[in-house]
Amino acid sequence: MSNIRVRCLLQQCTKATLRLQDESEVTINRGMIIFVAFLKHAQLDDVIKLAKEIVTVKLCESDDGLKTIVDLPGDLLIIPQATLGGRLNVHRFQYHNNINRDTGLEFYDKLVSNLRELCSQNKDNVVHAGSYGIKQIYSCETNGPAIHIIEY
Repeated sequence: MSNIRVRCLLQQCTKATLRLQDESEVTINRGMIIFVAFLKHAQLDDVIKLAKEIVTVKLCESDDGLKTIVDLPGDLLIIPQATLGGRLNVHRFQYHNNINRDTGLEFYDKLVSNLRELCSQNKDNVVHAGSYGIKQIYSCETNGPAIHIIEY
């Protein structure tokens, strides 16, 4: 784990909802959920690389085979997930390897803005984002429990 700087999980969905701390909700229909954690030693270049990977990976099923999220109508829901940086130590998870809060927020905001820019070429893509550093309630319906991992 010590060499990993970014951990990201991608999951396709048919519908997903994220309820924020202020009780507002973000809902997407067909699309992709992106859970992301930035760990110690993450750099801004890692964030830029991750955004490009997310929009070019062919995970979305269509009649013509696998496509990228920007090839299809579909939304993205980006959820900060610091628990992805946890490490099991004697029956408990520890988070000593996570990035500091201020830098994590900066990188998360940069990821969201990069994804919005990269997805702007398709008017049928909307990028939604959760709030960094707070608990949120998440629900999801999928067309298969496939979860994919990207790590740098």
